[in-house]
Amino acid sequence: TGRRTRASIQMLLEHSAAPAHGAPLLRPDSDALPVTKPLGSASVSATWSVTDEARKSGAGILLFAYGGEATLHHFLAEATAAARSFRALESAHSRVRIAVVSNNATIDRNAFDLHIQPRPDLLFAGDPCPYGREGCNPNQRPRQWATRLYYLAHSPFELTWALDSNIVCCDPRAAARFLRTAEQSRLWGFDIATANQAQGELYPHNWNLMVRWSRATSNLMRDWLLLQFRRGLASDDQGTLFAAMQRQRASGGLRVGQVPTPFAAAFYSPKQGSFFPRITRPLTARAVVLYVGSGNGPASEQWCRAFNTDAGTRRQLWIASKGAALAALRGARECKEALQESKCPFAGVRSIGAARPEESVFQPPLRDPQKLAIGWAGTVPRGVRVCEPGRLACLWAPSSLS
Repeated sequence: TGRRTRASIQMLLEHSAAPAHGAPLLRPDSDALPVTKPLGSASVSATWSVTDEARKSGAGILLFAYGGEATLHHFLAEATAAARSFRALESAHSRVRIAVVSNNATIDRNAFDLHIQPRPDLLFAGDPCPYGREGCNPNQRPRQWATRLYYLAHSPFELTWALDSNIVCCDPRAAARFLRTAEQSRLWGFDIATANQAQGELYPHNWNLMVRWSRATSNLMRDWLLLQFRRGLASDDQGTLFAAMQRQRASGGLRVGQVPTPFAAAFYSPKQGSFFPRITRPLTARAVVLYVGSGNGPASEQWCRAFNTDAGTRRQLWIASKGAALAALRGARECKEALQESKCPFAGVRSIGAARPEESVFQPPLRDPQKLAIGWAGTVPRGVRVCEPGRLACLWAPSSLS
């Protein structure tokens, strides 16, 4: 008949590689239905049938390093350095579990607790210009996030803190406390929390995601994956996450929060069409997790020092131009003068009902999904880069408000 038996399919889907350097090797790709732990429904078909869903437990960090040889080695080196930054000064009480999704045969067992090896057929071809051809160097490393998306859903953790490889932890103990509190509070009542790259209503910045597995996030992840397939496997996954969140919010049940700035510190471009200057959101507390950007890993310790020299003072970090040093802007007046703006960018986003917005995930302003018509083209919130006009596979943004 040409059809394979269930046993042969099972054998094809599961890998038989031995654990790398003693780290448990997970195989989240079995075709067997999970022993379900109902997510608010008695029907298995109501949510994504994720393998070993019932075995998700605890909280942990998930990093990613996969792809072709050159891409793989670059991102694995970054991910290993990121994981080690969470290990510094840790104690048994502050230790966090860290998993890595990587098609490399081996990993650093001192950095990672779990090694998740993706199936070869799920290592999709990447694109060196996932945000569009304009201003892009076609010789840079190809990237794609569909593999990341798939394995984020298959995370072994019930609460997953998914981070890009080019990050650094400046305070491992504070990061451990934050993750522990997130687990104990069930992510402060939210299903998903993201960094916010827009100046107003939240628009996700996918380098920093916190996902609590629930019926709502199961549906979100499935919808996100299908939207990513529709848009293009190697296209930007932030627009598709935004669309999936809006759809799930509109259908009811998904609760979206924002990761507080000390645990999601990153630079943004306040001027449309210009990469520099770059500026962060305001913070008063110590910066704990930084998005240092590709190629800046060796300078991560200097970045931690620059971010935290004035800890306790409300400040925004900025970079005036390419090659310029990080500098602190203390207060709105310094900020407006430095950037020559009438208003200080990224300084006005408020938390809604958050008593301690720097210590917990909080409710940001959100666009009403009932008033949002999502199309293939349109405008995006200020501060979010727009892809090449007219390239439909590159654009996914709010197209109109009714």
